[in-house]
Amino acid sequence: MSQENLELVQAAFDAYFREDEPALLQMVAADVVITQFPEQVDGREYHGHEGFRQVMADWTGSWDDWSIEILGARESGDVVLATARQRGRGKGSGALVEAEATFVFTVRWGLIARWQMFSSEEQALKAVGLAE
Repeated sequence: MSQENLELVQAAFDAYFREDEPALLQMVAADVVITQFPEQVDGREYHGHEGFRQVMADWTGSWDDWSIEILGARESGDVVLATARQRGRGKGSGALVEAEATFVFTVRWGLIARWQMFSSEEQALKAVGLAE
């Protein structure tokens, strides 16, 4: 099942990159829970497909010229960790930002049921109990 989980997450990113929201939402559970970066001052949880749309709009809407590049992904059971590099320019500040992030996707019944965001792979591994 784990290879299928990796493929699901890759397919979700592919749908996002081609701006195919209907296909993307077909890969996300109706009751998905999205958790922002733990250190994010205004961070919160988002719920369901509407929450999924909202977190995407909130994040990408705060940047000009925002992009994301997937650097790699791996799995452990029903958890997929994807490391990415994000780049953008703050809408208000104009500041250039480039940073890596690790996303943790929990897959349930063939759908993304939880999406957690972390500033580092180490932080992500600790949060899901996979730290060495």
